[in-house]
Amino acid sequence: MREDLILVDGYSMIFQWPELIAARRRGLGAARDELIRWLTAFHDLQGGGVTVVFDGRTQPPSGEATPTGVRVLYTKSGRSADAEIERFVGGCADPRRLLVATDDRAEQMTVEALGARAVSAELFREMVLEAARDLRGEIRRTSAEAGAFRRRR
Repeated sequence: MREDLILVDGYSMIFQWPELIAARRRGLGAARDELIRWLTAFHDLQGGGVTVVFDGRTQPPSGEATPTGVRVLYTKSGRSADAEIERFVGGCADPRRLLVATDDRAEQMTVEALGARAVSAELFREMVLEAARDLRGEIRRTSAEAGAFRRRR
């Protein structure tokens, strides 16, 4: 089943993905920006909605979709990303259409009990990388077909 919405625990990814750990050396803002770039590419390849939730300790509350199509949420002060994700899943009419990406095992169990699917940071990273590999393969095939077409003319 394809998910209508993917909810991503932003800091869970930032502290687990090797690419984001490297970006984090430049600061959390740089790591957040890098994660949003990754999620934008994934969104563009897969379609569907992608929302990344960050604990709001470092940014004001938001919720606007970025020009990239990825919705970025910062929780209100004193509220965790986990609590916000649980609230969203619990209020969803059909949580089976949701995928939650988090490395917090208790959070995974909670959202699964509410009816959503959950994946670890590493599994979600593999999903993102696989989508990118699929796109590169499609580009190579299309390019080869275009080259063959030009040679036949």
